[in-house]
Amino acid sequence: MTMILESWQTQSYFSYTVELKLRDGEVYGSVSLELPTPEVRYKRENGVIAIDTNASPIHLSIAEVSKTGELVSYQTISLHNLLGLSQNSKDHQEWILAR
Repeated sequence: MTMILESWQTQSYFSYTVELKLRDGEVYGSVSLELPTPEVRYKRENGVIAIDTNASPIHLSIAEVSKTGELVSYQTISLHNLLGLSQNSKDHQEWILAR
């Protein structure tokens, strides 16, 4: 959404595709566009971080590996506090967790 707003403000337009379909007397529409590929900031030469979600018990596992392939650190974070939250609350809690 930010890209569309910035494009409107700077008048630097981009291509997009609009598709309309008539189904059971109602019109459905979809818009598609290509987003620019973000610049790569993190490279394997500095090591990697692996992230895995697990269902039982529900948690997030994170492992940090050095550029030579050795385990540097690992951590698990419980996700039980996200169960039953509204989508907005869940998005906010995930943002806090990611930070």
